Amino acid sequence: MRLSPRVVLLAAVGISALLIALALLWQLDSRRAASPPPAATPQQASSPATPALSRNPAPTEEGNQREVTLFFQSPDSDDLVPEVRKIFLTETITDQARQTVKELISGPESRLVATIPPGTELREIYLTRDGTAFVDFSRIFVDRHPGGSSGEIATVFSLVDTLSFNFPEIRRIKILVEGEERSTLKEHLDLTRAYVADMSMVSRTEGR
Repeated sequence: MRLSPRVVLLAAVGISALLIALALLWQLDSRRAASPPPAATPQQASSPATPALSRNPAPTEEGNQREVTLFFQSPDSDDLVPEVRKIFLTETITDQARQTVKELISGPESRLVATIPPGTELREIYLTRDGTAFVDFSRIFVDRHPGGSSGEIATVFSLVDTLSFNFPEIRRIKILVEGEERSTLKEHLDLTRAYVADMSMVSRTEGR
């Protein structure tokens, strides 16, 4: 079948238009690929550095050791103040937690005030799958404690904040004495419950 000149002309015009459109699209894609990404706006720019004391930091490792942050009581207020120590980087979180609590029992290396009575022994730490750490102390933990509501709060939360801050796996802490639950520490703070961290008590000033 022979096509008329008009049909041939229209077909040629259509093919030319299609080729021009494809060429324009190719040029546009090439320009987009070569263009650098737009500069970040102030809202997109990275946020300023976080404070030195942030919750649950990644441990700083040096050889077979890591840093942990302990919280002792300020000599000037009821605040808890951080003090950095080193423990051995052993395989289990439970063992690292034991070392950390023993460092807390040994007391501060600065002018801060100890929160756990001297002579207290850590009998054991048990960590359950739901993140509850059962910390079992010897009887001295109670017998040598000076008492008072502020003193009991300092003792409990120095322990709770220290463990929670350093070990994200530990979500709450239950205190036992000689393997048994107590109603209170020294007639004030309830020990029948498990405690979660309260970082509002922590001063940003590191112990000196």
